[in-house]
Amino acid sequence: MMIKLVDPSPVVTADELSDIEAALGITLPDVLKSLWLVSNGGMLEEGRRVYQSEQYENDIKYFLPVLRAKKPGLLTADDYYRTLVLEKKILSANLLPFAIDGGGFPFCMKMEDGAVYFASLESQKNIFLEQDLHSFISNVITEDEAWG
Repeated sequence: MMIKLVDPSPVVTADELSDIEAALGITLPDVLKSLWLVSNGGMLEEGRRVYQSEQYENDIKYFLPVLRAKKPGLLTADDYYRTLVLEKKILSANLLPFAIDGGGFPFCMKMEDGAVYFASLESQKNIFLEQDLHSFISNVITEDEAWG
């Protein structure tokens, strides 16, 4: 699986990812670690995209940086996890936000098996989308393809 993110936040190191794991008491999924080491968040090439399956359709605003957001107001995966899991306790501790939709709701990866979920914060339901990040990315299309 290869995705290209543009306009990323400043680079992170493997040591910084290890520090995050220690601080949060979690193990980051290898696929996300690899992605963050190559590109610390950003927009998918060709702008906003849409995840589309037979049951679900939602826009993807951007992939979260893990640390050091490029712009003020841009949250990181670390921020989202601390806020939604540790402080507000509205997201399961085994779900790690990695991208957000236009409403600020996160797409998450289940840390145990890499499955991708959408966290509907209003209904507080986690909607299963795909078995892994590769399958998730393979169902991402342009806004024109989705909404014509």
